[in-house]
Amino acid sequence: MYNPYIAGKRIYLRHPTREDVAGRWHEWFSDQETMQWVPGHFWPNSVESQQAFYESIQNSRDRLVLSIVDIETDTHIGVCNLSSLNWRDRHADMAVIIGEKEYREGIYVTEVIAMLLKIAFNRLNFRIVKGGYLSCNEASKAILELFRFKEIGTYKEIIWFEDHYVDHVLVMLRREDWLRRNTATPTK
Repeated sequence: MYNPYIAGKRIYLRHPTREDVAGRWHEWFSDQETMQWVPGHFWPNSVESQQAFYESIQNSRDRLVLSIVDIETDTHIGVCNLSSLNWRDRHADMAVIIGEKEYREGIYVTEVIAMLLKIAFNRLNFRIVKGGYLSCNEASKAILELFRFKEIGTYKEIIWFEDHYVDHVLVMLRREDWLRRNTATPTK
């Protein structure tokens, strides 16, 4: 493992590197299958665009971007972030992209989300993590329900998906709800 920020059983999260930019990272954001569930990402990406993004996040305090790396092979498999960091009101948005297709099993995504929530609530002391999913994305809905995110609203028919407009469902998880489920209670 190279400079892990947090490690799980199968993956670890670390700061992005120039090697990540030179690798396949830029390809993920041009791949239709990878980006099909991400609203607003429909322009092709390039190494140059990825490099510019990389430079923009180096000293950012508005967004924490982390590379997702397979522990066993040390392969960069995706990126995740906590963005729109609101330090005053203590909330952030969460996003995960698994770029390497062979790692798209739910087990990797759930491990990333568990680590992001631990970072948000324990390390950064945030109160709320927000997210969202397209109403036709049953996999994202199931994963967010697993972590007990609560639906807080819906933008009706706002995102063009394939050949029609679909809803964008908004969700959030409060720190106290997460702590209640993730803090061991002493036994007698």
